[in-house]
Amino acid sequence: MRTSVSRRHRGVVAVALGLSALTAAQAAPLATAYAQPGRGPAPWERYNFSPSSRTLHPVSVFKSSGAVADPGAVLKGGTTSLSGAGSSVTLDFGKEVSGLTTLHFAGSDGPQKVGVAFSESSTYVDTTSDASTGGPRSRDGALSVDVDGATSYTTPAELLRGGFRYLTIFLSSGGRVDLDKVSLYYTPAPTMKDPSKYANYFYSSDDLLNRVWYAGAYTVQLNTISPKTGRVWEPPAALWNSTGDIGVGDTILVDGAKRDRTVWPGDLGIEIPSAYAAFNDTESARNALTTVYQHQRDTGELPYAGPELNKYGSDTYHLWTLAASWDYYRYTGDARWLSGVWDRYRKGVDFITQKMDDKGLVSITGTSDSVRILAKGENLIANVLMWRVLDTGSRLAKAQGDDALAASYAERAAALRTAINTNFWDEAAGAYKFYPNSTIHPQADNSLAVWYGLADQRQARRISTSLKGNWNEVTSTAPENKGNPGVFSGSIEVNAHFAAGGQAADQAGVDIIRRQWGYMLDHPEGTGSTFWESFRNPQDGCVFCSSYVSLAHAWATGPTPALTFSVLGLNPTGTGGRSFDFVPHPADLTFAQGRITTPAGAVDASWKVAGGTYTAHLKAPGTAVGRAGVPTFGARVEVRVDGRLVWDGARARGVAGLKLGVHSDGEYVYIDGLRGSHRLRSDRA
Repeated sequence: MRTSVSRRHRGVVAVALGLSALTAAQAAPLATAYAQPGRGPAPWERYNFSPSSRTLHPVSVFKSSGAVADPGAVLKGGTTSLSGAGSSVTLDFGKEVSGLTTLHFAGSDGPQKVGVAFSESSTYVDTTSDASTGGPRSRDGALSVDVDGATSYTTPAELLRGGFRYLTIFLSSGGRVDLDKVSLYYTPAPTMKDPSKYANYFYSSDDLLNRVWYAGAYTVQLNTISPKTGRVWEPPAALWNSTGDIGVGDTILVDGAKRDRTVWPGDLGIEIPSAYAAFNDTESARNALTTVYQHQRDTGELPYAGPELNKYGSDTYHLWTLAASWDYYRYTGDARWLSGVWDRYRKGVDFITQKMDDKGLVSITGTSDSVRILAKGENLIANVLMWRVLDTGSRLAKAQGDDALAASYAERAAALRTAINTNFWDEAAGAYKFYPNSTIHPQADNSLAVWYGLADQRQARRISTSLKGNWNEVTSTAPENKGNPGVFSGSIEVNAHFAAGGQAADQAGVDIIRRQWGYMLDHPEGTGSTFWESFRNPQDGCVFCSSYVSLAHAWATGPTPALTFSVLGLNPTGTGGRSFDFVPHPADLTFAQGRITTPAGAVDASWKVAGGTYTAHLKAPGTAVGRAGVPTFGARVEVRVDGRLVWDGARARGVAGLKLGVHSDGEYVYIDGLRGSHRLRSDRA
């Protein structure tokens, strides 16, 4: 059902409560009510892919071949028989899963050999597993199980399969086996008692956006593992090995479920916001960052990838660690952790600033990067990251009580911003150049300049428009990567559109989520539940073109924090984790609601737009301070807080008992100093 709310705002409103479709005005408060104890499942729970039990079972038969009697019986507690070499049944878990598989055979006609193979995509379903080791083999092979009568087999720890949807069981000997039970022990998010119980949530009038938020959350969860279950490197001679010791603590963020199962600092730029937005999981981020800092070289260089890969030689990934340190601190206010890594952080800043040239720009020499090898020299993304490190490093230094260093970092950040604009900005194109003399205007670099706030508002909105010119029918593309689909860079772009703000940029952010992430989520060769490391343009004739591509890769989860921080509008701010913004970017949605969790407690908010009226509800702990932004939608509006007029369409109105700061930039009316619970409303003046 599509309801017209205004000329600009329309959306699908369908609430799965066993009731008829509801209006936006009805849906948001009803959904809030269903979040209360005793009211049944909340409507957003239907989008949640995470299991409530760690014991999972396949849900259907994808295919069978050879002599297989009653292939679906094993799904219902019956017996599926395989007879003759090469006979196989492929079971489908219905979504990406990860963990240790258990098979039970009711019997056999003597000693038999059974093979077990795994695949994320239906494209690579076979009697050999898709590729995960990074070795010279194109595929990983299959497990071999000896069956002699009633037999139970559980995958040993070293052969844990990090990510798959399809499980192929085949007979490699010539007799018969009777399979009657298949299950999986789910190993991701090892410190969560119930993986389906998220600290936070998101729900809106757009069914696809809701699905995308939860698929992103599930992708990050699959990439949250025990540090003792990483990928062993160098690759084993046969099969794979998931007993790599990849970091500190009990839980850690890695790049992919199937592979690499390793800490990659660049990926943390997306993973840390995503894990926070969905789960309030900052422990995994802390352990990942601590691991990287522990492997800092004496020169100050930070690793390109953590153990067991232990790669160095990337100036951009060096900078990503420093930049991601701010994200962790912003969400937590963890002064003890910051003090523990501060000397390493400063040493890391000193290492990279030694590469600044006489133009005041970083000139990279460590050229490894996300999907490419960069050319040496004055690269844009390195300089944007350097600016981010100096800008946020100033605030970290202040938190450490080093006012002199804070002032120095801030002064250097301002000088670097000027140098970047002088050497990289292309006024005719409305975007920054890849290198000062390049004709390429890169997706990732420009997006990061907007998301992180280096570009001013005019530049940001021109960049948003420029980025839309790189879209094709299914995806955003990266000119700096031969026009291939931008996945990591696309995650950055999504957040950039909302950071640019304004009606056109907000709509671009929503549109590219629907286009690109809807494509990944619904593509028949995908997992139907997770987002991918990479894929190819439609004209290339294949989606992945390699079974090595990871289909549960957290650097692809940029829409999850974007939907929470921007569309819903709840965003932690400042340092110490006790201040927040509630500034929605509605685009064409009619309502949204959700939660973030701060060190002060949970912050819940909802908003809806109907008939030219905007209403919102905010509930926050009394020790947290919020700033609300009420969108004007280009009109002159009156704004009320708890029924009392605070903005009359032209100026602030003081209200006795409300110590609030109220002002407007024309696009929003901002209300500062909100504590506790409030109702907000705007009507055309």
